[in-house]
Amino acid sequence: MSKSVDLSVRMGDITFKNPFIVGAGPTAKTVDQIKAAEDSGWAGVSFKLAIDPFPYINWPPRYRWLRRERIHMFTAETRLKTDQALKLLEQARKSTSEIVLIPTITYDGKDREGWVRMAKRFEDAGAHAVELNMCCPNMSFNVQTTGGESEEATGASLGSDLVALPKVVKLITEAVGVPIIVKLTPEGGLIAQAAEASLSAGAAAVGSTANRLGIPDLDIRDPLGTIYRLQENITLGCISGPWLRPLGMRDTYEMRFHLGEKPFIIGSGGVRDLQSAVQQIMVGANAVWVCTETMLRGFDWLPKLLEELQSYMAEMGYTSIGDFRDLLLKNIKTSQELTVYDGYAEVDLDKCNACGLCWAIGHCCAISHPDDRTTIDRQSCIACSTCVDLCPQKAIYMVKI
Repeated sequence: MSKSVDLSVRMGDITFKNPFIVGAGPTAKTVDQIKAAEDSGWAGVSFKLAIDPFPYINWPPRYRWLRRERIHMFTAETRLKTDQALKLLEQARKSTSEIVLIPTITYDGKDREGWVRMAKRFEDAGAHAVELNMCCPNMSFNVQTTGGESEEATGASLGSDLVALPKVVKLITEAVGVPIIVKLTPEGGLIAQAAEASLSAGAAAVGSTANRLGIPDLDIRDPLGTIYRLQENITLGCISGPWLRPLGMRDTYEMRFHLGEKPFIIGSGGVRDLQSAVQQIMVGANAVWVCTETMLRGFDWLPKLLEELQSYMAEMGYTSIGDFRDLLLKNIKTSQELTVYDGYAEVDLDKCNACGLCWAIGHCCAISHPDDRTTIDRQSCIACSTCVDLCPQKAIYMVKI
């Protein structure tokens, strides 16, 4: 393994030994979990969310992992009280030596100075940085979306408010000395603007939760039932997992494109292997948060990924994360800028077994099957390539004119 490959990334005065941070969630609420993450090589850990005053929504957790759809979702969740999170930080400082410890906070009171009081308590307790939860869709945003009323904007509601958000961030950054990370929401479509507002207010870094609030799967023959075990009713759920990767990449891309090269951006959304991690970095992430995959697989899969990343970088001639960060930005064009070639689909009859899948393509007028032989008319072919994707025999290919 090449010693010239450097996986570290730097956020102000903090150096992460690699770009992988455990995202705030159920795998970052005990000192044993944090120690396990450090032992497995994770560079940082964002603690389970702490809310002050005691949250208005605080249930025993109810999760579902929909394996076929690769969707993870939850409705009910337990948050930490501030004192619990402070005790966790104190224990983690004594029990770890390398991992960057990042408490995650939300203030739910009416006075914005409460954010400052919380942040200062965690700074005084030894936090390396403090993460502001301006992203969670399963708090006041959920209440408001489902027709309820919430006195205070928290999580995604506050993170999409371009007037209130920078005011809160500025109060905190002017009062504390540790770096402030603002974790933002893609809900509302203003994540790039919210990121710019947060950085202008003094934040050291911004990032996206990638999670979306959505309707859970349901049984259409029992529509009033629920897919959740030990829970009645259906409510909007916080949805994450591998299915989210293209949307998470878009969030990171929008922030990087809007903000430029300098800001420190943490990406997230469906990161679970070398491919998904590198893609997040290539669309603009300096580091990545990983939560859902740690819930499903724990922490000890990271060493293999780190080895694969080092090997990949050596193979590609990259010596640092910065060498391939933003690389895809140069290749993402507007629809007006696309280069589209003329061509057609061709079938290899030696491979084709006349399964009929391409015969049923609803928008295609070029494919016929006389005598059960697949035939593609070049003149009628619109070169969309759907038939190539559908063919299980890999018997169809595109020809460029």
